[in-house]
Amino acid sequence: MMMDGIDGSAESKGAIRVERLTIPVPSDDIGIRRIATFVHIVKHVVAPQSRTLVDLGAGHCKFSVWATKLGFEVTAVDGRTVRLPEDLGAIRFVEADVRSYDPRGHGVVAILGLLYHLELADQESLLRRCCYGAPVIVETQVHVPEMVATDRKDWHELVERDGYCGVDFPEGDNPMASIGNKTSFWHTEASMLRLFERAGYGEVILVDPVFMSGYGARRFYVARP
Repeated sequence: MMMDGIDGSAESKGAIRVERLTIPVPSDDIGIRRIATFVHIVKHVVAPQSRTLVDLGAGHCKFSVWATKLGFEVTAVDGRTVRLPEDLGAIRFVEADVRSYDPRGHGVVAILGLLYHLELADQESLLRRCCYGAPVIVETQVHVPEMVATDRKDWHELVERDGYCGVDFPEGDNPMASIGNKTSFWHTEASMLRLFERAGYGEVILVDPVFMSGYGARRFYVARP
């Protein structure tokens, strides 16, 4: 199935179909870029069966707010409340650990800035629970060696684990860090596709361009069973 804005090229990586989508971005500012890319994907790429969206690891709820502006009934889920805005408007907030939360029943699943804070087993488990038919929008750090920030070289060494390849990242102790695990796993691009495939997805869209955070490369993906 081809959607607005996606080029006609597609390739097979094992059992998973890979397409690419280039989205023009209005600014190099990471906050503006992330919101603009999310809005474009929701408006032009996903075709949900219902106008409901679950925002897993919602944090500051900025993506949830934009989803409500786009006409979605939104459930925001996070294990903390420290970054919640004072006025959630129509957003339904659930304080819960995403590692055990059941997202089924929503028309769109958003996993934005969350996956790379988890260990491998929890990444697989989360993506499998989200693989029930709804489009899944993922935005995450990926390990692109030439894009690693120059002051972050202490954790750049590649490791292989359970058929995956990436780096172990030391989680901190702040409102944006993980809850419970001291390290997380950041995949290479090829390893990310393997993760989607193992979790049961048959199609993934790689959203270009890759962009920079203070640590290195980030990318949006849209995955479907």
